Amino acid sequence: MRLKSFLTAALIVFFPLISLASTKKEIILGFGIGYSGSLDATLQEWEYDYTEHNELYFKERGKMKNNLSFYAQYFFTHKFGLELEFRRQNASYFSHLEWYGRWIFYPLAPEGESYTAINHIEKPYWKDWSVSSLTLCFIYAYRQYTGQKLYPYISVGLGFHFLSADQELVLNRWKLGPKKSGECVKFGVGLRYRFTSKLALNLKVFGESLLRGLRYQGTTYVGHDQFNFYVYMETNEVVRSWHRNLTVRAFTHCGINLSLEFRL
Repeated sequence: MRLKSFLTAALIVFFPLISLASTKKEIILGFGIGYSGSLDATLQEWEYDYTEHNELYFKERGKMKNNLSFYAQYFFTHKFGLELEFRRQNASYFSHLEWYGRWIFYPLAPEGESYTAINHIEKPYWKDWSVSSLTLCFIYAYRQYTGQKLYPYISVGLGFHFLSADQELVLNRWKLGPKKSGECVKFGVGLRYRFTSKLALNLKVFGESLLRGLRYQGTTYVGHDQFNFYVYMETNEVVRSWHRNLTVRAFTHCGINLSLEFRL
């Protein structure tokens, strides 16, 4: 329902403006490629070594890669405009899990704990995943007139994101959490250069924050209880213990894009 509402609003606000194009107004279509990275702790390497107690060894990390974008911009004055953009961001996830067993509080046991063997051993692997986003942004251009050859601009907006990833091998165990969709916030700074009145290049630096909508309080939990023992015993599936501070509320990445643009 939220996606339908957003798309409806985008159609109502954005596309009818195209019919109003004149010499003072401007419509730009563009497509671009680029590369992204992030200093977000979610992508950093996390290692949990509890092999001393014969429980768990787990290492994970993420990596951002290339991206592809398509967009349409409408300037209703020479300074102010709107942008509807679709972006696909490719990435990968690394996991190495060796889950030997679990100590559980058991008052009748001699030491107050009982050990249950699991012996779930996986080979290290990289798994590709991607995030696609659809955003509607407000644009402000630093220019004196519509036909100016070189000028910078800034943009900020809201939208939705959709994760395409293996549910079992990525989403159920990584800090991004199991959800496949949510809201996002996007901001950017661009520099546009016109070769002709119809053709231009656009260099853009952007940031995007994926709102995951999961509870996160304080420092991430780094203890031995990383995965849900009871779910595994019932279903033989590895699932993160979401009740702990193991998932992020938001994940932010940034990137740079070079786009080819056509002015209608």
